[in-house]
Amino acid sequence: MVLPRADAVTAGSPTTAAAAFQGPVRHVYVHVPFCRAKCDYCDFASQAVGDAPDGALLDRFVAGVAAEWEREGAGHDVCRLHTLYLGGGTPSLLGPDRLERLLELFRPFLTPAAEVTVEANPEDVDEAFAAWAAAAQGAGGAGARRGLRVSLGVQSFSPDLREALGRRAQADPAAAFGRLRRAGVADLSLDLIQGIPGQTAAGLEADIAAALDLRPAHISWYELGLAAGTPLAARTADSRDEDAGAAFYRRVVRALAGAGYDWYEVSSFALPGRKARHNLAYWRARPYLGLGPGAVSTVGARRWTNGADAAAWAAALASCASPPREVEDLGAATRARERLLLAARCGDRVPLAELAAILDVGAAGPLAAAGLVSLQSGTIRVTRKGRYVAGAVCVRLFRA
Repeated sequence: MVLPRADAVTAGSPTTAAAAFQGPVRHVYVHVPFCRAKCDYCDFASQAVGDAPDGALLDRFVAGVAAEWEREGAGHDVCRLHTLYLGGGTPSLLGPDRLERLLELFRPFLTPAAEVTVEANPEDVDEAFAAWAAAAQGAGGAGARRGLRVSLGVQSFSPDLREALGRRAQADPAAAFGRLRRAGVADLSLDLIQGIPGQTAAGLEADIAAALDLRPAHISWYELGLAAGTPLAARTADSRDEDAGAAFYRRVVRALAGAGYDWYEVSSFALPGRKARHNLAYWRARPYLGLGPGAVSTVGARRWTNGADAAAWAAALASCASPPREVEDLGAATRARERLLLAARCGDRVPLAELAAILDVGAAGPLAAAGLVSLQSGTIRVTRKGRYVAGAVCVRLFRA
């Protein structure tokens, strides 16, 4: 997954809006832009490389990450990392050897309790990958208290629904999960999607039952987004049932909460003590560095996005130059809006004084009366009820 823009995702912290993204960098995201094939719903920065990707291409990528980390880590005086996330694309496509080389770049900076996450597709989880993931536990160094987390891209346990999403590979997600667990990987997360074309209430219940039967530490369950220009959007844009999607979402929340998972962010559920700390860093407006083609970084009042062209990115770094990127300066109003958007998704309180420049105070009262926000002691919080429609609540709260 490409590093999210805070105005497109979400959460909050007790810091002031002006202080958002301030402080030392403690979080790094590495975007691996390669996939065997591009799924029909995907609009991420990714490149299809087939079932037998060019090893030299993947090696150039690893070398590029090393060069960009050397530039950015030193430039932002990164000394300690609390989280490291390898997303995509398909990081597991790199294979154990290249993944290990990537982790070696960051190990000297990881704290003993650092959270390290690698996204994987089920088709890549063979015995060799599972053995590597088990051996990589303790990646935070000697005395590490948490091991490597593997985030498994399931989407659905139904082969038919995965096919509806344009997933070319059909490896059994449950079998991949079991292989990882038998190898000794205890920290496992599942990524699922609801609202897939053709998904019925019975199909959703089957996915819920399958996920709960595996009992992962963490579950991310997203509503399908139809990004403009994708093949899936072209096929299904006129056949969406918004009411059914809302009902499915509520069913997922009720089922997972009933099974002991904390619904701590609009799409995120965790067993006690197993929240994704890397994602929380985004939602709490912590500064972060993104490495790789298409990755986003936000530090202080500055955000930059690497160009998505992997060849141009690698060539620039090989010549000791900064990769092509777009840079954005974040004004106080932008950071205040992001502060509210981020806090809304996690139900965090925000002092009203921090939002004075962008908040429509007149809208807050009716929303509070409807139970969508809570106003207390000079703060505002989007309630659990409001979290179902957090984006719409924030739009109502923004001053025109």
